Amino acid sequence: MNRYKLSGVIAIILFAAAGALYAQQKPVKVKGATGRWQVSEEITLKQAEERAFMEAKKEALQKAGVMENVWSVFGQITQESGQEFHEAYSQMNVLAIGGMVNVTNKKVEEVWDTATRSLYKVVTIDAEVQKEDKPDKSYAIDVKGVETLYREGDVFNCKLIVHGTDSYLKFFWFDSTGGALLYPNAYEPDALLKAGKEYAVPFSNAVDYRMEKQQGKDNEKINIMMVATKENIPFTDEVTYQNVLKWVYSIPSNQRCAFYNMVLIK
Repeated sequence: MNRYKLSGVIAIILFAAAGALYAQQKPVKVKGATGRWQVSEEITLKQAEERAFMEAKKEALQKAGVMENVWSVFGQITQESGQEFHEAYSQMNVLAIGGMVNVTNKKVEEVWDTATRSLYKVVTIDAEVQKEDKPDKSYAIDVKGVETLYREGDVFNCKLIVHGTDSYLKFFWFDSTGGALLYPNAYEPDALLKAGKEYAVPFSNAVDYRMEKQQGKDNEKINIMMVATKENIPFTDEVTYQNVLKWVYSIPSNQRCAFYNMVLIK
């Protein structure tokens, strides 16, 4: 049985050939989107900057007219290592609300508020916001059996159903050091999933996804992303969150659906 370690970046052979990307909407340019966050005994300068940065991204989304209500996801993030990991999780949530923020300019300041006698980190950005077009509301992926907490050595598995149309699946995995494409792989080639049929992941008994932490770490936070597409659209780039999101946004929203979650390995 072949085991794919889920805590590290695993090199998996990609069998899909390069193909033409779908056209996408022209990005909306936004200037001067600002976010700020208070520094306190509980919030360090670095943490305040990260949160102010996400507030600036939220304002950029609002200025671009993506949607009326956006939310912060940093309450769910406690891992200190890996700014890219923070970005991966926050960007996945941005994906959920209908737009990807590509920052083109960023200014960071420390501001003392005399009224509240408090120090704030203030982040101002210029950005290009890639807006979603109209999704196919009948097209959805339903994933069950993903736990919030796993112990080291546990085997990961879940069940999934794609609703709406027969589809192809890509399964991405991100941790604090990088990412991997877990499906398709050398033992589980691309296969057409029938709409409405329940499938077990992994698809083959030849593959075993076993939870392992990075050496010396008390815990490991993992981002999961599964993307179903109506056509078999290859992902051939290096697996980073930004490359994956660029690939996702190259596909019209009515041709794809996605599932994403964050889990903890203790």
